[in-house]
Amino acid sequence: MHARLAEAMDFVEEKRRELLASVEGVAPADLSRRTATDAWSVAQILEHLRMVESGVARLITKRVQQAKAAGIAAEQSTESVIPSFEPHRIKLESGRLTSPEPVRPKADPDPIEALDGLAITRQALRDAASSANGVALGEIKHTHAILGELDLYQWLIFLGQHEVRHRKQIERTLDSLPR
Repeated sequence: MHARLAEAMDFVEEKRRELLASVEGVAPADLSRRTATDAWSVAQILEHLRMVESGVARLITKRVQQAKAAGIAAEQSTESVIPSFEPHRIKLESGRLTSPEPVRPKADPDPIEALDGLAITRQALRDAASSANGVALGEIKHTHAILGELDLYQWLIFLGQHEVRHRKQIERTLDSLPR
C-alpha cells in the first residue's frame, strides 16, 4: 500500500481499536441506556459511526472509480497526510454538532448489531482503500456537510477523528450511567 494511504489507514485502524476498547466488557443493556431523553445511547453512537463509515466507504469507491476513468495520475508524494486535517480536527472538536439526517441512528438500535455492523463497514472501508492504492487521493475532493471540502485522504482521517470524538462521548455516557 502506498505510504500516504497506509498512514491514513493506520490512523483509522488505531482509532477503531481505541473505540472498541471503550466498550469492551460493557453489558449490552448498558450500551442501550441513555443518560437523558435527548442524549444518544452508546448503541446509537455506534450505529451512527457505522452509518458514517458505510457512506465514506461508498464515497471513496465511487470517487476513485470516477477518477481512474478520467485518467487521474498516480500518487507521487510521500508527504504525511495527517497534518492536512488539523484545521478540520479543531472544528470537529469545537463543540456540539448536529448530525445530518441520513446518519442519525434509529431510537433503539441493537448494540450487538451495531458492533457487528462496524466490523462490516470497516471491511468495506479496507476494500475501498485497496481499490484506491496508488491513486493521488489528495487530488480527489468531496464536500463534507459540516467541514466543507475534503480530499479523500482527509475523508479517511475524518473517520478516525470522528471516532475519537464519539469515543469521548461514549466514555462520558458510560461514566454517567447510574450504577
